[in-house]
Amino acid sequence: MTQPAAKRPPGRPRSDSVRKVVLEAANSLLEEVGFAKLTMEGIAARAGVSKATLYRWWPSKGAVAMEAFMAATLPRITFPQTNSAVADVTAQMLMLAQAYRGVTGQLIRELIGLGQSDPEALATFVDGYLLPRRAATRDVLLRGVASGEIRPGLDLEILVDSLYAPIFHRLLLQHLPLDDAFVRRIAALAFASVTLSTPGPQQGGTPENEK
Repeated sequence: MTQPAAKRPPGRPRSDSVRKVVLEAANSLLEEVGFAKLTMEGIAARAGVSKATLYRWWPSKGAVAMEAFMAATLPRITFPQTNSAVADVTAQMLMLAQAYRGVTGQLIRELIGLGQSDPEALATFVDGYLLPRRAATRDVLLRGVASGEIRPGLDLEILVDSLYAPIFHRLLLQHLPLDDAFVRRIAALAFASVTLSTPGPQQGGTPENEK
């Protein structure tokens, strides 16, 4: 017996051109006013579409804001693909720190701060940004395990924390610079006890003279 064709979800499919305009509008407003003051009305006005169109495609301002943020940010923090997982993670950490030294870092600080009292802001950050980025990092580390570069049997969640938590610490507190020398030192320290092959020059770095 022939199976009935699957029903198309309600609503019209998103136009790629309109989607691009909306995401660019949302990201520009994010950079101008931040997440707390961002509104669906403002996004619709900037993009030249109706608010009903936004709600047809995105359930909340958090959803459109995170998609816009990721569309603008992801190309700048994507992992390279070389034959060394350690080098790839180190390079991505450097790209991340560079992004965090600008407007991207300001938005991350705002979302984390708002998230302490605003569940939508916290969910926007954790579900839309943090968890996917952690998953991408684990995939690269698993590649290193498979190639024999990184020891098997490690708790990769703790290794991810060891690599990235210091970056977030300096991003949030701003007590010391989030510079490349610091990032290279984090990577060198975190990978020193978990790698089976000798790290290349990208994993090293000169220790900072800190107190």
